[in-house]
Amino acid sequence: MSNGTVIRKNIESLDEEELTQLRLGYARMQAISDNRGFNYIAGFHGVPDFYCHNNEALFLPWHRAYVYHFEQYLQDRVEGLAVPWWDWTANNNLPQAFSSATTPTGDPNPLFKSRIRAPLATPPIDRDTLRFPGRTSQPLNLPAPRDVAALLDITDYAQFSDRFNFGIHGRVHIWTGGSGIDPTTGARVSGDMAQVDFAAYDPIFFSHHCMCDRIWYLWQLQHGITNIPTELLNRPLPPFNLTVADVLDISQLGYDYAIDRITITVEG
Repeated sequence: MSNGTVIRKNIESLDEEELTQLRLGYARMQAISDNRGFNYIAGFHGVPDFYCHNNEALFLPWHRAYVYHFEQYLQDRVEGLAVPWWDWTANNNLPQAFSSATTPTGDPNPLFKSRIRAPLATPPIDRDTLRFPGRTSQPLNLPAPRDVAALLDITDYAQFSDRFNFGIHGRVHIWTGGSGIDPTTGARVSGDMAQVDFAAYDPIFFSHHCMCDRIWYLWQLQHGITNIPTELLNRPLPPFNLTVADVLDISQLGYDYAIDRITITVEG
């Protein structure tokens, strides 16, 4: 934290103590069954609340509000925590912080999976999250630095948001979720990150969307913080008590991004 501002870092740059604190924050949230808990907040995106704005206009502001909201609750569990970003342009693998089922001390890793409890869903859901990274029906790689560079060159907000949402952003969800065999039922299923209904229950969701938010922030640095249609500014972002205008400037939300050259370096 610097001058009251939390600094979001690349998950791969966290030292062991920072990772320990992050795991502690997630574990404490996952242990809470009321409206302060991980399960409840994950339910905003898809099942059971379906607040997610997955259209070109509000996709980026809504998810910025969502990650920010989640981060506030995370800080209630461990003071000063920030959601780290997953730089999926660095290589075609998950970071070990998310891919290992246990921590270095042998405890269950709360970044590996979480429990989905949605008793009001049809049918009711009570199971652990599943992911099968890279196991997609068609060959699919994670985005490369050149993909991000091309996105950052787009000057029109609507075009940028639309290309981002249905291109890079969606590709990461599909790659991460993948498909495989449910160990409980033996049925072939899609991983949760590949499903809007359950994506936010996977702990990696928030670091994926932290990366997306960071790319929007880099785009804003190039093309302007207020480079967005004025008719969107007063649009509310439920269930958060925020409008689009409220989330345009991340400095006003109390967080910033650490300098990192990986994503913004263009491949030769």
